[in-house]
Amino acid sequence: MSDGAFLTGLRVFRARRHEFLEPRRTRRRTIVCGSVAVIVGAATIVSDAMTGWLGTPLPQTIVSAVAFAVAIGCFAALFFRTARKLQPQRWQPYPGGWRRHERIGQQFAARPPELLPEDRDEVLARATDTVEPAIASADRLRWIPFGWLATWIGALASGLASTESLVVLLMPPVFLFLQGGSVVATVVWLGRAELTRRRVEATPPWTPPVGPAARNPDPRGSKLGLPGD
Repeated sequence: MSDGAFLTGLRVFRARRHEFLEPRRTRRRTIVCGSVAVIVGAATIVSDAMTGWLGTPLPQTIVSAVAFAVAIGCFAALFFRTARKLQPQRWQPYPGGWRRHERIGQQFAARPPELLPEDRDEVLARATDTVEPAIASADRLRWIPFGWLATWIGALASGLASTESLVVLLMPPVFLFLQGGSVVATVVWLGRAELTRRRVEATPPWTPPVGPAARNPDPRGSKLGLPGD
């Protein structure tokens, strides 16, 4: 576990995202969001050239228009699902009860307790099941920080964000860090699942103990059949 959970999760996301993301949906998201950004940017520049509603020099107008267009494109990407559609699974009771369920969940913590041999297979199964939803969530949430960063740049370039308008000045960076934290948490969640899988796979497989021999189910006594039996 020389690598941290975030770096490990980032590597897993880059290496395995093609297993769980649909290429056709990814291309559609890129085309639609890129087209929206181009239309918004072009409309902003043309309308400002005709009316001068931004009231800024041409270089600042271009920077702000491009930044706002990128922001709109990033936020639009949130509405596109790119993960492969799988069959829904029925809910089943936790094997071993909720106490064992919590005990297994503790293995994914930053400092996990000692692993019980009988929990090995269940921990590996949960680590495997964590990969798909984590990658799908990270693929959608990763556009939020870029959207708020572009919004902040556009607000600064257009003059909307200033000391006279603290809401516009402070809201984008605040949401950048708040909602960007959800992206970091998702990648860390993915990295801990991978680190837990590596650690548990290094342990020897668990073999259930052999129980006592079954008693003879046949009744003792005479085995002669009586009339009518």
